[in-house]
Amino acid sequence: MREFTETLKSVMSVVSDQLEILPASEGVVEEMTYIDEEERDDTKLSGDHLLVETSLEIPKPTWKYRPVQPIERTKNHFFRYFLDGSYKHYFLATGLEHDRATPIFLAQIAIVILERYANGKLSIVPDFKRHQWFLLLAKARISDSAWERIQESTKEAKVRIVIRDLAEMDAFSGDYQEAQDLRERGRSKTRHLMSTMEFDIVKEFREKIKDHWMIKDGLVSFGKYGGGMQSPKVIGVAKSFTSVQKFYVQGGKTKEKQSVVSLLGELPPNHRTTAYEGYGGKTAFWYVRLRQSQQVLYPLFGVVKCEIPILEEQPLTTELLDEVSGALLAERFVTPYGSDDRWHSHIYPVYQAEHASKQQFYSTEVIKGCINNALRSQNK
Repeated sequence: MREFTETLKSVMSVVSDQLEILPASEGVVEEMTYIDEEERDDTKLSGDHLLVETSLEIPKPTWKYRPVQPIERTKNHFFRYFLDGSYKHYFLATGLEHDRATPIFLAQIAIVILERYANGKLSIVPDFKRHQWFLLLAKARISDSAWERIQESTKEAKVRIVIRDLAEMDAFSGDYQEAQDLRERGRSKTRHLMSTMEFDIVKEFREKIKDHWMIKDGLVSFGKYGGGMQSPKVIGVAKSFTSVQKFYVQGGKTKEKQSVVSLLGELPPNHRTTAYEGYGGKTAFWYVRLRQSQQVLYPLFGVVKCEIPILEEQPLTTELLDEVSGALLAERFVTPYGSDDRWHSHIYPVYQAEHASKQQFYSTEVIKGCINNALRSQNK
């Protein structure tokens, strides 16, 4: 940790030369994550796609729900790779320059890809393990010269800390407004950075390893903001998702309009919906019920939302979607019941990937000590 402490001191020394630093009055604050962040993100990204009318499944379905048989690993080892990312996010201080102010955040993001062998054991893929530090502040709230000096301060650092603009528009943070409170924007910016790192690592992975399917935790697109993943044999699986969309659902020869809560409340266990068109036709998504509704507290519990890129070389046939969904059903065991509020929709290897990514984090108490030392050294 000595190299990290020295790097942070060096960077914050330049920051304090350019800005007046007001440390957080309660000390360094780790801003906690929310268990419904996936739902918040999905609601934001679905904001321009609240009424879903088109199915992209081939051939066009005439059914509402479709039964799916679990495909056990011993019969067909379909999913071999599992990706998840995690982050920790700290509010350090407020930086003042003349009549403008910006919050200053430090974030650490960790990502891993796990490989599962034929015997069921999981192992980290060595070349696809990432840990990155970010310092976040709003470029629009400071002078260009101050921003450039702060950027320069990281170039010779022993530990890589990437400077990112808190005010820059992105899919999770939205547009910047001068009167906006940027404290909440810091968390959404960090989540966007994590998603971007996940998309980048999947692209790099697929260039080297082309075979076998991967499950990525969370979704694979940025809605109207574009970007996202365009890699074959990858699906995103979200444990929670928006509850505000409505669907035109095929029921025989006619269609009926249903809310997502109604649609999924009636979805039987071991069944899936059709694959609907995502925003702009860049992805398709569908839902799979992992658990009986009688086993959970809420109609959307026990259901996962799956998303897949639309690729010419990967047509979304009913046969393919049945195979993907059947293999996914078989991943619901072992369930980490009691250790996570989202147990009802966990995919166990993804749960393990989440824990493997978090093992890369420096402990909160150690990080707080490093940050406080770095800030105190600027006030001497």
